[in-house]
Amino acid sequence: MRSLVILFSFCILLHAQDTWAGPAEVRETARLNNCTPKKIQVYQQKLGKNALTIYRVDCIEPKAVGENLPKTPDSILVECESSMCRMLRALEEKQQ
Repeated sequence: MRSLVILFSFCILLHAQDTWAGPAEVRETARLNNCTPKKIQVYQQKLGKNALTIYRVDCIEPKAVGENLPKTPDSILVECESSMCRMLRALEEKQQ
């Protein structure tokens, strides 16, 4: 009986995983901030108790041109902690 309880506890620990934000959450955060994602890459990652990942999302330029359209940033930074993501800031590329 004791070994059965230990085995059952071990199985629960194996399947108990934290939920972490992935590309789907990053993509949705970008869309909510006027950025249609073209490319998502890890920009910075912190490990440990307060793990944090910052993604760089390159945005697709809209095809329509007009005065009423919102300005789309070139890229944005999205910060994810656990399963929550938020936009940090926009990155504007310098045109020369």
